[in-house]
Amino acid sequence: MSSKANKSSTAFADVAAAHLRSVSYGLDSTKVDIPHTGHPGPAASTFNEQSSPVIDQFVSQVIDSSLAVVLADRKGRLTSRNALSSKTRRAMDDRSLDVGFSLAEEHVGTNGVGTSLETRRPAFVVGDQHFLETFHGFTCANAPIIHPISRKVEGTVGVMCPTEETSPLLLPAAIRLSAQISEQLIEQATPEERFLLEQFLRSRRNPRDAVATIGSGVIIASPSAQRELLGVDHNELWSHLQVALRQGSEVETNFEIPASKTLRLRCRPLHRGGEIGGAAIEFVSAPRPRNSRRKPRSPETLGPLVGDSAAWRHVVKQARHAGQVDEPVLIVGERGTGRLSVADAIARQRGAESVDVFSSAEVPVEGAQEWLLRLQGALSSGSTVVLRRIDQLADDVAAAVALMDDQAATASIIATSGKFTSTQPGLSLLLDQLRVLHIEIPPLRERVADIEPLARHFASRRGRQRLSLQVVKALSRQPWPGNATELDQAIRSAIAHARFAPVSVEHLPRQIRSGNGRIPLQGLRQKEADAIVAAIESTATRAEAAELLGISRATLFRRIRTYGLEIPN
Repeated sequence: MSSKANKSSTAFADVAAAHLRSVSYGLDSTKVDIPHTGHPGPAASTFNEQSSPVIDQFVSQVIDSSLAVVLADRKGRLTSRNALSSKTRRAMDDRSLDVGFSLAEEHVGTNGVGTSLETRRPAFVVGDQHFLETFHGFTCANAPIIHPISRKVEGTVGVMCPTEETSPLLLPAAIRLSAQISEQLIEQATPEERFLLEQFLRSRRNPRDAVATIGSGVIIASPSAQRELLGVDHNELWSHLQVALRQGSEVETNFEIPASKTLRLRCRPLHRGGEIGGAAIEFVSAPRPRNSRRKPRSPETLGPLVGDSAAWRHVVKQARHAGQVDEPVLIVGERGTGRLSVADAIARQRGAESVDVFSSAEVPVEGAQEWLLRLQGALSSGSTVVLRRIDQLADDVAAAVALMDDQAATASIIATSGKFTSTQPGLSLLLDQLRVLHIEIPPLRERVADIEPLARHFASRRGRQRLSLQVVKALSRQPWPGNATELDQAIRSAIAHARFAPVSVEHLPRQIRSGNGRIPLQGLRQKEADAIVAAIESTATRAEAAELLGISRATLFRRIRTYGLEIPN
Protein backbone atom coordinates (compact mmCIF):
# COMPACT_ATOMS: atom_id res chain seq x y z
CA MET A 1 0.00 0.00 0.00
CA SER A 2 1.35 3.45 -0.87
CA SER A 3 2.16 6.02 1.79
CA LYS A 4 -0.76 8.15 0.67
CA ALA A 5 -3.15 5.21 0.77
CA ASN A 6 -1.87 4.16 4.17
CA LYS A 7 -2.64 7.60 5.56
CA SER A 8 -6.15 7.61 4.06
CA SER A 9 -6.95 4.11 5.29
CA THR A 10 -5.63 4.77 8.78
CA ALA A 11 -7.55 8.05 8.92
CA PHE A 12 -10.77 6.20 8.04
CA ALA A 13 -10.10 3.60 10.75
CA ASP A 14 -9.49 6.38 13.26
CA VAL A 15 -12.90 7.86 12.41
CA ALA A 16 -14.55 4.54 13.24
CA ALA A 17 -12.77 4.43 16.60
CA ALA A 18 -13.65 8.08 17.24
CA HIS A 19 -17.36 7.28 16.91
CA LEU A 20 -17.03 4.69 19.68
CA ARG A 21 -15.33 7.26 21.89
CA SER A 22 -18.05 9.82 21.10
CA VAL A 23 -20.73 7.41 22.28
CA SER A 24 -18.74 6.64 25.44
CA TYR A 25 -18.64 10.38 26.22
CA GLY A 26 -22.45 10.35 26.35
CA LEU A 27 -22.80 12.90 23.53
CA ASP A 28 -26.06 13.42 21.64
CA SER A 29 -25.55 13.74 17.87
CA THR A 30 -28.63 15.96 17.52
CA LYS A 31 -27.65 18.51 20.16
CA VAL A 32 -25.23 21.34 19.48
CA ASP A 33 -23.44 22.71 22.51
CA ILE A 34 -19.98 23.79 21.37
CA PRO A 35 -18.28 25.39 24.38
CA HIS A 36 -16.42 28.69 24.18
CA THR A 37 -13.32 28.10 26.27
CA GLY A 38 -11.98 31.64 26.22
CA HIS A 39 -9.98 33.67 23.76
CA PRO A 40 -6.44 32.43 23.07
CA GLY A 41 -3.70 33.79 25.30
CA PRO A 42 -0.10 34.87 24.59
CA ALA A 43 1.07 31.31 23.87
CA ALA A 44 -1.59 30.91 21.19
CA SER A 45 -0.67 34.29 19.70
CA THR A 46 2.92 33.10 19.33
CA PHE A 47 1.70 29.85 17.80
CA ASN A 48 -0.44 31.81 15.33
CA GLU A 49 2.48 34.05 14.40
CA GLN A 50 4.71 31.06 13.73
CA SER A 51 2.02 29.39 11.62
CA SER A 52 0.69 32.40 9.70
CA PRO A 53 3.41 32.55 6.98
CA VAL A 54 2.60 28.96 5.98
CA ILE A 55 -1.16 29.46 6.11
CA ASP A 56 -1.02 32.80 4.28
CA GLN A 57 0.96 31.25 1.43
CA PHE A 58 -1.53 28.38 1.11
CA VAL A 59 -4.52 30.76 1.20
CA SER A 60 -3.00 32.87 -1.60
CA GLN A 61 -2.95 29.78 -3.82
CA VAL A 62 -6.64 28.88 -3.28
CA ILE A 63 -8.09 32.37 -2.89
CA ASP A 64 -11.03 31.75 -5.25
CA SER A 65 -12.17 28.53 -3.58
CA SER A 66 -14.72 27.76 -0.86
CA LEU A 67 -12.04 26.26 1.39
CA ALA A 68 -11.36 27.29 4.96
CA VAL A 69 -8.16 26.82 6.94
CA VAL A 70 -8.40 26.41 10.72
CA LEU A 71 -5.73 26.31 13.38
CA ALA A 72 -6.33 24.93 16.87
CA ASP A 73 -4.19 24.58 19.98
CA ARG A 74 -3.37 21.28 21.69
CA LYS A 75 -6.68 21.38 23.62
CA GLY A 76 -8.75 21.67 20.45
CA ARG A 77 -9.59 25.37 20.83
CA LEU A 78 -9.64 27.28 17.54
CA THR A 79 -6.97 29.99 17.49
CA SER A 80 -7.40 31.20 13.90
CA ARG A 81 -9.78 30.78 10.98
CA ASN A 82 -9.47 31.69 7.31
CA ALA A 83 -12.72 31.18 5.38
CA LEU A 84 -12.20 32.07 1.71
CA SER A 85 -15.83 32.54 0.67
CA SER A 86 -18.70 34.38 2.33
CA LYS A 87 -20.90 31.28 2.04
CA THR A 88 -18.40 29.12 3.92
CA ARG A 89 -17.86 31.89 6.47
CA ARG A 90 -21.61 32.15 7.18
CA ALA A 91 -21.93 28.38 7.49
CA MET A 92 -19.07 28.30 9.99
CA ASP A 93 -20.53 31.22 11.96
CA ASP A 94 -23.88 29.43 12.21
CA ARG A 95 -22.12 26.44 13.81
CA SER A 96 -19.79 28.33 16.20
CA LEU A 97 -16.71 27.36 14.19
CA ASP A 98 -14.79 30.42 15.28
CA VAL A 99 -11.85 31.47 17.42
CA GLY A 100 -12.22 30.49 21.08
CA PHE A 101 -14.63 27.59 20.55
CA SER A 102 -13.46 24.08 21.43
CA LEU A 103 -13.70 21.19 18.97
CA ALA A 104 -12.17 18.64 21.33
CA GLU A 105 -13.70 15.16 20.85
CA GLU A 106 -15.07 15.12 24.38
CA HIS A 107 -17.18 18.18 23.53
CA VAL A 108 -18.36 17.57 19.95
CA GLY A 109 -17.39 13.98 19.08
CA THR A 110 -15.78 12.91 15.82
CA ASN A 111 -14.36 15.86 13.86
CA GLY A 112 -11.11 16.73 12.11
CA VAL A 113 -9.67 18.90 14.88
CA GLY A 114 -10.49 16.73 17.89
CA THR A 115 -9.80 13.36 16.26
CA SER A 116 -6.39 14.38 14.91
CA LEU A 117 -5.40 15.58 18.40
CA GLU A 118 -6.74 12.44 20.06
CA THR A 119 -4.85 10.08 17.73
CA ARG A 120 -1.76 12.24 16.97
CA ARG A 121 -2.41 11.30 13.32
CA PRO A 122 -4.05 12.96 10.32
CA ALA A 123 -7.85 12.81 10.33
CA PHE A 124 -10.13 12.93 7.27
CA VAL A 125 -13.81 13.30 8.23
CA VAL A 126 -16.36 13.49 5.42
CA GLY A 127 -19.95 14.72 5.86
CA ASP A 128 -21.98 12.35 8.02
CA GLN A 129 -18.83 10.78 9.43
CA HIS A 130 -18.95 13.74 11.84
CA PHE A 131 -20.67 12.76 15.07
CA LEU A 132 -22.74 15.95 15.32
CA GLU A 133 -25.38 16.24 12.62
CA THR A 134 -24.76 19.99 12.36
CA PHE A 135 -21.31 19.27 10.87
CA HIS A 136 -22.58 16.88 8.16
CA GLY A 137 -22.33 19.66 5.56
CA PHE A 138 -18.53 19.84 5.91
CA THR A 139 -15.51 17.74 5.00
CA CYS A 140 -12.50 18.31 7.25
CA ALA A 141 -8.89 17.18 6.80
CA ASN A 142 -6.61 17.85 9.77
CA ALA A 143 -3.05 16.98 10.71
CA PRO A 144 -1.46 17.40 14.15
CA ILE A 145 1.43 19.83 14.46
CA ILE A 146 4.20 18.05 16.34
CA HIS A 147 7.14 20.05 17.63
CA PRO A 148 10.24 18.67 15.90
CA ILE A 149 12.32 18.91 19.05
CA SER A 150 10.09 18.16 22.04
CA ARG A 151 7.84 15.80 19.98
CA LYS A 152 4.85 17.29 21.78
CA VAL A 153 1.63 18.04 19.94
CA GLU A 154 1.39 21.83 19.68
CA GLY A 155 -1.97 21.86 17.93
CA THR A 156 -3.59 20.93 14.63
CA VAL A 157 -4.09 22.56 11.24
CA GLY A 158 -6.99 21.70 8.96
CA VAL A 159 -8.54 22.36 5.58
CA MET A 160 -12.36 22.40 5.35
CA CYS A 161 -14.85 22.59 2.50
CA PRO A 162 -18.55 21.92 1.84
CA THR A 163 -19.17 18.18 1.61
CA GLU A 164 -20.24 18.36 -2.05
CA GLU A 165 -16.78 19.73 -2.93
CA THR A 166 -14.83 16.96 -1.13
CA SER A 167 -11.48 16.28 -2.77
CA PRO A 168 -8.84 13.58 -2.08
CA LEU A 169 -6.28 16.40 -2.14
CA LEU A 170 -7.51 17.86 1.16
CA LEU A 171 -5.71 15.38 3.40
CA PRO A 172 -2.31 15.73 1.63
CA ALA A 173 -2.75 19.51 1.83
CA ALA A 174 -3.33 19.38 5.60
CA ILE A 175 -0.34 17.07 6.09
CA ARG A 176 1.85 19.41 4.03
CA LEU A 177 0.69 22.45 6.04
CA SER A 178 1.51 20.61 9.28
CA ALA A 179 5.01 19.72 8.06
CA GLN A 180 5.69 23.30 6.95
CA ILE A 181 4.50 24.72 10.28
CA SER A 182 6.77 22.25 12.09
CA GLU A 183 9.66 23.59 10.04
CA GLN A 184 8.69 27.08 11.15
CA LEU A 185 8.79 25.93 14.77
CA ILE A 186 12.31 24.58 14.39
CA GLU A 187 13.44 27.89 12.87
CA GLN A 188 12.20 29.55 16.06
CA ALA A 189 14.17 27.12 18.24
CA THR A 190 16.81 28.39 20.64
CA PRO A 191 20.51 27.67 19.96
CA GLU A 192 20.45 25.09 22.79
CA GLU A 193 17.47 23.29 21.25
CA ARG A 194 19.12 23.22 17.82
CA PHE A 195 22.37 21.88 19.29
CA LEU A 196 20.66 19.11 21.25
CA LEU A 197 18.52 18.12 18.24
CA GLU A 198 21.62 17.82 16.06
CA GLN A 199 23.36 15.68 18.69
CA PHE A 200 20.25 13.54 19.14
CA LEU A 201 20.06 12.78 15.41
CA ARG A 202 23.73 11.76 15.47
CA SER A 203 23.23 9.49 18.48
CA ARG A 204 20.14 7.72 17.17
CA ARG A 205 21.59 5.13 14.83
CA ASN A 206 18.49 2.92 14.91
CA PRO A 207 14.86 4.11 15.24
CA ARG A 208 14.32 1.60 18.05
CA ASP A 209 17.29 2.79 20.12
CA ALA A 210 16.39 4.17 23.56
CA VAL A 211 18.47 7.35 23.44
CA ALA A 212 18.05 10.97 24.48
CA THR A 213 19.91 14.24 24.69
CA ILE A 214 19.38 16.57 27.63
CA GLY A 215 20.36 20.08 28.61
CA SER A 216 19.43 22.58 31.28
CA GLY A 217 16.01 23.29 29.79
CA VAL A 218 15.45 20.74 27.03
CA ILE A 219 15.22 16.99 26.66
CA ILE A 220 14.85 15.21 23.30
CA ALA A 221 14.09 11.48 23.46
CA SER A 222 13.23 8.61 21.15
CA PRO A 223 9.82 6.95 21.70
CA SER A 224 11.33 4.05 23.65
CA ALA A 225 13.34 6.49 25.79
CA GLN A 226 10.22 8.59 26.40
CA ARG A 227 8.53 5.53 27.89
CA GLU A 228 11.47 4.99 30.25
CA LEU A 229 11.44 8.65 31.29
CA LEU A 230 7.78 8.78 32.32
CA GLY A 231 7.55 10.42 35.72
CA VAL A 232 11.17 11.62 35.69
CA ASP A 233 11.85 15.16 36.90
CA HIS A 234 13.92 16.85 34.18
CA ASN A 235 15.91 19.09 36.54
CA GLU A 236 16.77 16.22 38.89
CA LEU A 237 17.99 14.06 35.99
CA TRP A 238 20.11 16.87 34.54
CA SER A 239 21.69 17.60 37.95
CA HIS A 240 22.41 13.88 38.43
CA LEU A 241 24.10 13.64 35.03
CA GLN A 242 26.23 16.73 35.65
CA VAL A 243 27.64 15.11 38.80
CA ALA A 244 28.14 11.75 37.07
CA LEU A 245 30.03 13.28 34.13
CA ARG A 246 32.67 14.68 36.44
CA GLN A 247 34.01 11.11 36.71
CA GLY A 248 34.98 10.83 33.04
CA SER A 249 34.08 11.38 29.39
CA GLU A 250 31.71 8.38 29.28
CA VAL A 251 30.24 6.77 32.37
CA GLU A 252 27.43 4.46 33.45
CA THR A 253 25.25 5.56 36.32
CA ASN A 254 22.05 4.58 38.14
CA PHE A 255 19.21 7.09 38.44
CA GLU A 256 16.55 6.30 41.02
CA ILE A 257 12.91 7.16 40.33
CA PRO A 258 11.27 7.28 43.79
CA ALA A 259 8.77 4.45 44.43
CA SER A 260 9.14 3.29 40.84
CA LYS A 261 12.36 1.91 39.33
CA THR A 262 16.07 2.43 38.76
CA LEU A 263 17.35 3.53 35.36
CA ARG A 264 20.77 2.32 34.25
CA LEU A 265 22.19 5.04 31.98
CA ARG A 266 25.28 5.30 29.80
CA CYS A 267 26.05 8.99 29.35
CA ARG A 268 28.63 11.18 27.66
CA PRO A 269 29.09 14.96 27.69
CA LEU A 270 28.13 17.15 24.74
CA HIS A 271 30.56 20.05 24.37
CA ARG A 272 29.38 23.35 22.98
CA GLY A 273 31.63 26.40 22.85
CA GLY A 274 34.26 24.77 25.05
CA GLU A 275 31.74 23.97 27.79
CA ILE A 276 29.40 21.08 28.53
CA GLY A 277 26.17 22.07 26.81
CA GLY A 278 24.32 18.86 27.49
CA ALA A 279 24.55 15.09 27.72
CA ALA A 280 23.74 12.17 25.46
CA ILE A 281 22.22 9.22 27.32
CA GLU A 282 21.54 5.64 26.36
CA PHE A 283 19.40 3.29 28.40
CA VAL A 284 21.25 0.12 29.41
CA SER A 285 19.18 -3.02 29.99
CA ALA A 286 20.12 -4.87 33.15
CA PRO A 287 21.52 -8.29 32.13
CA ARG A 288 19.52 -11.30 33.29
CA PRO A 289 21.55 -13.75 35.42
CA ARG A 290 22.77 -16.73 33.45
CA ASN A 291 20.61 -19.86 33.54
CA SER A 292 17.77 -17.87 35.09
CA ARG A 293 14.43 -18.78 33.62
CA ARG A 294 11.07 -17.41 34.56
CA LYS A 295 8.65 -20.05 35.67
CA PRO A 296 5.48 -19.90 33.62
CA ARG A 297 2.63 -18.44 35.62
CA SER A 298 -0.59 -20.34 36.07
CA PRO A 299 -3.70 -18.60 34.74
CA GLU A 300 -5.63 -16.55 37.30
CA THR A 301 -9.04 -18.00 38.17
CA LEU A 302 -12.04 -16.01 39.37
CA GLY A 303 -15.28 -17.96 39.65
CA PRO A 304 -15.95 -19.64 36.28
CA LEU A 305 -13.46 -17.37 34.48
CA VAL A 306 -9.71 -17.68 33.94
CA GLY A 307 -7.09 -15.57 32.20
CA ASP A 308 -3.39 -14.97 31.78
CA SER A 309 -3.21 -11.36 30.58
CA ALA A 310 -1.97 -8.49 32.73
CA ALA A 311 -5.37 -6.81 32.34
CA TRP A 312 -7.21 -9.86 33.67
CA ARG A 313 -4.78 -10.28 36.57
CA HIS A 314 -5.48 -6.66 37.50
CA VAL A 315 -9.24 -7.38 37.48
CA VAL A 316 -8.69 -10.40 39.77
CA LYS A 317 -6.55 -8.31 42.13
CA GLN A 318 -9.25 -5.61 42.32
CA ALA A 319 -12.01 -8.20 42.87
CA ARG A 320 -10.11 -9.88 45.70
CA HIS A 321 -9.61 -6.52 47.37
CA ALA A 322 -13.33 -5.74 46.98
CA GLY A 323 -14.14 -9.09 48.60
CA GLN A 324 -12.30 -8.04 51.75
CA VAL A 325 -14.11 -4.75 52.42
CA ASP A 326 -17.77 -3.85 52.99
CA GLU A 327 -18.16 -1.14 50.36
CA PRO A 328 -20.36 -0.78 47.27
CA VAL A 329 -18.76 -2.04 44.05
CA LEU A 330 -19.40 -0.98 40.44
CA ILE A 331 -18.27 -3.49 37.79
CA VAL A 332 -18.14 -2.05 34.27
CA GLY A 333 -17.65 -3.89 30.98
CA GLU A 334 -19.22 -5.04 27.73
CA ARG A 335 -21.83 -7.79 27.69
CA GLY A 336 -20.30 -11.21 27.95
CA THR A 337 -17.11 -10.11 29.73
CA GLY A 338 -18.18 -11.84 32.95
CA ARG A 339 -19.47 -8.94 35.04
CA LEU A 340 -21.98 -11.13 36.89
CA SER A 341 -19.36 -13.84 37.53
CA VAL A 342 -17.00 -11.25 39.04
CA ALA A 343 -19.86 -9.87 41.17
CA ASP A 344 -20.72 -13.39 42.41
CA ALA A 345 -17.05 -14.09 43.23
CA ILE A 346 -16.85 -10.89 45.30
CA ALA A 347 -20.06 -11.77 47.17
CA ARG A 348 -18.82 -15.29 47.96
CA GLN A 349 -15.48 -13.97 49.16
CA ARG A 350 -17.38 -11.69 51.54
CA GLY A 351 -19.05 -14.77 52.95
CA ALA A 352 -22.54 -13.79 51.83
CA GLU A 353 -25.11 -16.37 52.97
CA SER A 354 -27.45 -15.40 50.14
CA VAL A 355 -27.16 -13.29 47.00
CA ASP A 356 -30.21 -11.68 45.43
CA VAL A 357 -29.83 -10.62 41.79
CA PHE A 358 -31.96 -7.74 40.52
CA SER A 359 -31.87 -6.87 36.81
CA SER A 360 -32.98 -3.64 35.15
CA ALA A 361 -34.68 -5.83 32.52
CA GLU A 362 -37.19 -6.94 35.19
CA VAL A 363 -38.51 -3.42 35.83
CA PRO A 364 -40.75 -3.07 32.73
CA VAL A 365 -42.17 -6.57 33.30
CA GLU A 366 -42.64 -6.40 37.06
CA GLY A 367 -43.40 -2.70 37.41
CA ALA A 368 -41.12 -0.13 39.01
CA GLN A 369 -42.96 0.03 42.36
CA GLU A 370 -43.03 -3.73 42.90
CA TRP A 371 -39.39 -4.05 41.85
CA LEU A 372 -38.27 -1.30 44.23
CA LEU A 373 -40.24 -2.78 47.14
CA ARG A 374 -38.64 -6.17 46.54
CA LEU A 375 -35.20 -4.53 46.39
CA GLN A 376 -35.85 -2.64 49.64
CA GLY A 377 -36.84 -5.91 51.33
CA ALA A 378 -33.67 -7.66 50.19
CA LEU A 379 -31.47 -4.82 51.45
CA SER A 380 -33.31 -4.67 54.79
CA SER A 381 -32.83 -8.39 55.30
CA GLY A 382 -29.05 -8.01 55.12
CA SER A 383 -28.78 -9.98 51.89
CA THR A 384 -26.05 -9.12 49.41
CA VAL A 385 -27.67 -7.57 46.35
CA VAL A 386 -26.33 -7.65 42.79
CA LEU A 387 -27.85 -4.95 40.59
CA ARG A 388 -27.42 -5.93 36.93
CA ARG A 389 -27.12 -3.41 34.09
CA ILE A 390 -27.87 -0.31 36.11
CA ASP A 391 -27.06 1.79 33.04
CA GLN A 392 -30.41 0.54 31.65
CA LEU A 393 -32.46 1.81 34.63
CA ALA A 394 -34.92 4.64 34.05
CA ASP A 395 -33.72 7.81 35.75
CA ASP A 396 -36.56 7.96 38.27
CA VAL A 397 -35.99 4.31 39.26
CA ALA A 398 -32.24 4.92 39.64
CA ALA A 399 -32.98 7.95 41.84
CA ALA A 400 -35.31 5.86 44.02
CA VAL A 401 -32.59 3.22 44.51
CA ALA A 402 -30.05 5.91 45.40
CA LEU A 403 -32.38 7.60 47.89
CA MET A 404 -33.68 4.55 49.78
CA ASP A 405 -34.06 5.22 53.48
CA ASP A 406 -31.50 2.71 54.74
CA GLN A 407 -28.40 4.35 53.26
CA ALA A 408 -26.09 2.06 55.19
CA ALA A 409 -27.52 -0.90 53.32
CA THR A 410 -25.88 0.25 50.08
CA ALA A 411 -22.68 -1.38 51.34
CA SER A 412 -24.34 -4.68 50.39
CA ILE A 413 -24.80 -3.64 46.74
CA ILE A 414 -22.59 -4.93 43.94
CA ALA A 415 -23.64 -3.35 40.63
CA THR A 416 -22.81 -4.13 37.01
CA SER A 417 -23.02 -1.75 34.09
CA GLY A 418 -21.97 -1.10 30.52
CA LYS A 419 -19.39 1.60 29.93
CA PHE A 420 -21.17 4.94 29.66
CA THR A 421 -21.30 8.50 30.94
CA SER A 422 -24.58 9.64 32.48
CA THR A 423 -26.00 13.15 32.37
CA GLN A 424 -29.26 12.12 34.07
CA PRO A 425 -29.42 13.29 37.70
CA GLY A 426 -30.91 10.13 39.21
CA LEU A 427 -28.51 7.74 37.50
CA SER A 428 -25.56 10.04 38.21
CA LEU A 429 -26.48 10.05 41.91
CA LEU A 430 -26.69 6.25 41.98
CA LEU A 431 -23.35 5.89 40.16
CA ASP A 432 -21.64 8.25 42.61
CA GLN A 433 -23.06 6.22 45.50
CA LEU A 434 -21.93 2.87 44.10
CA ARG A 435 -18.59 3.87 42.60
CA VAL A 436 -16.70 3.49 45.90
CA LEU A 437 -14.85 0.54 44.37
CA HIS A 438 -14.68 0.54 40.58
CA ILE A 439 -13.66 -2.49 38.49
CA GLU A 440 -13.48 -2.31 34.70
CA ILE A 441 -13.26 -5.54 32.71
CA PRO A 442 -11.63 -5.00 29.28
CA PRO A 443 -13.26 -6.76 26.30
CA LEU A 444 -11.78 -10.09 25.21
CA ARG A 445 -10.45 -8.60 21.94
CA GLU A 446 -8.08 -6.52 24.11
CA ARG A 447 -7.04 -9.61 26.12
CA VAL A 448 -5.93 -12.02 23.40
CA ALA A 449 -3.70 -13.86 25.90
CA ASP A 450 -6.87 -14.92 27.78
CA ILE A 451 -8.53 -16.69 24.84
CA GLU A 452 -6.53 -19.93 25.10
CA PRO A 453 -6.87 -20.47 28.88
CA LEU A 454 -10.57 -19.56 28.71
CA ALA A 455 -11.19 -21.95 25.82
CA ARG A 456 -9.40 -24.82 27.55
CA HIS A 457 -11.26 -24.04 30.78
CA PHE A 458 -14.67 -24.06 29.06
CA ALA A 459 -13.78 -27.33 27.29
CA SER A 460 -12.61 -28.91 30.54
CA ARG A 461 -15.92 -28.09 32.23
CA ARG A 462 -17.60 -30.18 29.53
CA GLY A 463 -15.28 -33.14 29.93
CA ARG A 464 -12.73 -32.30 27.22
CA GLN A 465 -9.25 -32.14 28.71
CA ARG A 466 -7.44 -30.96 25.59
CA LEU A 467 -7.88 -28.78 22.52
CA SER A 468 -5.58 -29.05 19.53
CA LEU A 469 -3.17 -26.24 18.66
CA GLN A 470 -5.07 -25.67 15.40
CA VAL A 471 -8.32 -25.12 17.30
CA VAL A 472 -6.65 -22.71 19.74
CA LYS A 473 -5.10 -20.75 16.85
CA ALA A 474 -8.46 -20.50 15.09
CA LEU A 475 -10.14 -19.24 18.25
CA SER A 476 -7.35 -16.74 18.95
CA ARG A 477 -7.86 -15.10 15.56
CA GLN A 478 -11.42 -14.02 16.33
CA PRO A 479 -12.51 -10.58 17.64
CA TRP A 480 -15.20 -12.09 19.95
CA PRO A 481 -17.71 -9.21 20.07
CA GLY A 482 -19.72 -11.33 22.52
CA ASN A 483 -16.61 -11.78 24.68
CA ALA A 484 -16.26 -14.80 27.02
CA THR A 485 -19.93 -15.73 26.65
CA GLU A 486 -19.58 -16.06 22.87
CA LEU A 487 -16.36 -18.08 23.28
CA ASP A 488 -18.11 -20.45 25.71
CA GLN A 489 -20.97 -20.93 23.24
CA ALA A 490 -18.49 -21.68 20.43
CA ILE A 491 -16.75 -24.34 22.56
CA ARG A 492 -20.11 -25.83 23.53
CA SER A 493 -21.18 -25.98 19.87
CA ALA A 494 -17.88 -27.57 18.78
CA ILE A 495 -18.11 -30.29 21.43
CA ALA A 496 -21.71 -31.04 20.45
CA HIS A 497 -20.72 -31.42 16.79
CA ALA A 498 -17.65 -33.51 17.60
CA ARG A 499 -19.66 -35.85 19.85
CA PHE A 500 -17.13 -38.49 20.96
CA ALA A 501 -14.36 -37.49 18.52
CA PRO A 502 -11.56 -35.04 19.40
CA VAL A 503 -12.57 -31.44 18.72
CA SER A 504 -11.05 -30.19 15.47
CA VAL A 505 -11.33 -26.99 13.43
CA GLU A 506 -14.15 -28.38 11.27
CA HIS A 507 -16.31 -28.72 14.39
CA LEU A 508 -16.08 -24.99 15.14
CA PRO A 509 -18.94 -22.65 14.14
CA ARG A 510 -18.94 -21.62 10.48
CA GLN A 511 -17.99 -17.96 11.11
CA ILE A 512 -14.87 -19.09 12.93
CA ARG A 513 -13.88 -21.60 10.26
CA SER A 514 -14.32 -19.00 7.51
CA GLY A 515 -11.95 -16.65 9.28
CA ASN A 516 -9.45 -19.40 10.06
CA GLY A 517 -6.84 -18.26 7.52
CA ARG A 518 -6.65 -14.65 8.60
CA ILE A 519 -3.97 -13.08 10.75
CA PRO A 520 -4.84 -12.02 14.32
CA LEU A 521 -6.53 -8.63 14.15
CA GLN A 522 -5.21 -6.31 16.83
CA GLY A 523 -4.45 -2.61 17.03
CA LEU A 524 -4.29 -0.90 13.65
CA ARG A 525 -5.12 -4.12 11.77
CA GLN A 526 -8.43 -4.41 13.62
CA LYS A 527 -9.14 -0.73 12.96
CA GLU A 528 -8.35 -1.13 9.26
CA ALA A 529 -10.61 -4.19 9.04
CA ASP A 530 -13.41 -2.23 10.74
CA ALA A 531 -12.85 0.66 8.32
CA ILE A 532 -13.06 -1.67 5.30
CA VAL A 533 -16.36 -3.15 6.47
CA ALA A 534 -17.75 0.32 7.21
CA ALA A 535 -16.68 1.62 3.79
CA ILE A 536 -18.26 -1.28 1.92
CA GLU A 537 -21.50 -0.99 3.88
CA SER A 538 -21.72 2.74 3.14
CA THR A 539 -21.05 2.53 -0.61
CA ALA A 540 -22.70 0.83 -3.58
CA THR A 541 -19.65 -0.83 -5.16
CA ARG A 542 -16.22 -2.14 -4.21
CA ALA A 543 -14.70 0.53 -6.45
CA GLU A 544 -16.43 3.30 -4.45
CA ALA A 545 -15.32 1.70 -1.18
CA ALA A 546 -11.71 1.52 -2.38
CA GLU A 547 -11.83 5.16 -3.44
CA LEU A 548 -13.26 6.20 -0.07
CA LEU A 549 -10.47 4.31 1.70
CA GLY A 550 -7.81 5.78 -0.58
CA ILE A 551 -6.62 2.40 -1.88
CA SER A 552 -6.90 0.49 -5.15
CA ARG A 553 -9.57 -2.17 -5.79
CA ALA A 554 -6.85 -4.83 -5.92
CA THR A 555 -5.55 -3.76 -2.51
CA LEU A 556 -9.09 -3.78 -1.12
CA PHE A 557 -9.70 -7.36 -2.28
CA ARG A 558 -6.29 -8.41 -0.94
CA ARG A 559 -7.07 -6.90 2.47
CA ILE A 560 -10.45 -8.67 2.55
CA ARG A 561 -8.73 -12.02 1.89
CA THR A 562 -5.86 -11.34 4.31
CA TYR A 563 -8.16 -10.36 7.17
CA GLY A 564 -10.64 -13.16 6.39
CA LEU A 565 -13.54 -10.70 6.25
CA GLU A 566 -16.98 -12.11 5.49
CA ILE A 567 -18.67 -9.49 3.32
CA PRO A 568 -21.90 -10.20 1.37
CA ASN A 569 -21.92 -9.59 -2.37
